[in-house]
Amino acid sequence: MTFDVISIGSSLVDIFLQSPKLKLEKRGKVQRFSVEGDKVELETMRVFSGGGGTNTAVGFARLGFKTGLISETGKDNFASVILNELHREGVDTSLIIQEKQEQTGGTVLLVGKDGERTALINRGASSMLDPFDISPFWLSQTRWVHLTNIAGQKETLHKIFTLIKKNEQTTLSWNPGKQELRLIADGELPVAEIICKILIINEAEWELVAKQQAELIKEIPEIVITQGNKGGFVYEHGKKTLRFLASGNKAIEATGAGDAFATGFVAGQLLSKPTKTCVEWGARNAGSVISYFGAKIGLLDRQHIQTT
Repeated sequence: MTFDVISIGSSLVDIFLQSPKLKLEKRGKVQRFSVEGDKVELETMRVFSGGGGTNTAVGFARLGFKTGLISETGKDNFASVILNELHREGVDTSLIIQEKQEQTGGTVLLVGKDGERTALINRGASSMLDPFDISPFWLSQTRWVHLTNIAGQKETLHKIFTLIKKNEQTTLSWNPGKQELRLIADGELPVAEIICKILIINEAEWELVAKQQAELIKEIPEIVITQGNKGGFVYEHGKKTLRFLASGNKAIEATGAGDAFATGFVAGQLLSKPTKTCVEWGARNAGSVISYFGAKIGLLDRQHIQTT
């Protein structure tokens, strides 16, 4: 096999803007930031690569796996930021599609004094990954595919599931975004067409597919539902088998926590570890990531995920 794992998902630039003058107001279930004055002095401004595709690819590479990334960017300065970081981390970027006429997507994250945040996102080129960008050859040249948010591209999902079904030697894990979950909830993506071994999803996202939960539990061999600082639980072959705790680390900023958990969990699977170890590695990786700004600084290597 050419790769141990290929990540499929978004490549974005994350721009963090932090100021104590950004205040989070809570009114019932609604949260909003307020800003004092027409000009706000920033305490810090940081720029990182982001998006589920790059976050998980770097996570796998840092854990010692030969990793490729299928994603789409423009040919611009933001793309250079992303590619340079991936190269430094040892991720194979040869499968990334770059389009001159497209703009690389980005997220501006407003961060308040206690780490609360709101995100303004332009998905740009990352939302344009179409079926032609998914190579049957490369999906047959990896032990594992980890699929993240691809902006609800239904035909692209269909092609990925079809190829995985044909390639019995390749395993798929899926951490869908809200747009993919809406396809399931609306019946546009039937549960029977979802070909994955592992579904990783947070509690709020799980509620988006409330009507399909029983069918998902029946059809997907392993479902991991995370609950933030409460930990989470696992369904295996239709039965709830395990609860797990979060790391307990204090959160500085939570961007990338879900990707870090997924990376740690799948790493355990790639190394044939028991489910208990997989969730421990996922929680440990996520706990490290939330201790820093950005989705990648805290990602653990193989030694530290085993011993931290």
